[in-house]
Amino acid sequence: MESKASILVVDDEEGLAYSIMQYLSRFGFATEMKTNGEAAVEYYKANHPDIMLIDVLLGENSIDGIEVLKRIKEVDANALCVMTTRITDEKTVKKAKELGALHYVLKPLSGDDIVEIANEAAEIIQQRRGRHV
Repeated sequence: MESKASILVVDDEEGLAYSIMQYLSRFGFATEMKTNGEAAVEYYKANHPDIMLIDVLLGENSIDGIEVLKRIKEVDANALCVMTTRITDEKTVKKAKELGALHYVLKPLSGDDIVEIANEAAEIIQQRRGRHV
């Protein structure tokens, strides 16, 4: 069966990223994960996943999620990126939206929220390709 879409989960909390990845795969998504911002950008450049779920805070040894979003949008202005975070700071939310984030979702994420967002993004991908999910 062909996957609905490919998703890269970017989160420095490896256990959380793995859980999200496993959950999405049950709903027909092809998933990968990266726990570092630079690695996520390099993965995007090489593989162009359909959807990126990017945590805003990616730990001390990484660029943050906003910088990941910025670098990905420089490579592909149409990239579908969803920001996930515990940060409610208006400035950060505004910056993410200005850079073109599809959504800015607060943690903790429910499985239903993740699947709903992934399905919405997959629908956008399918429309771009000229067919429906």
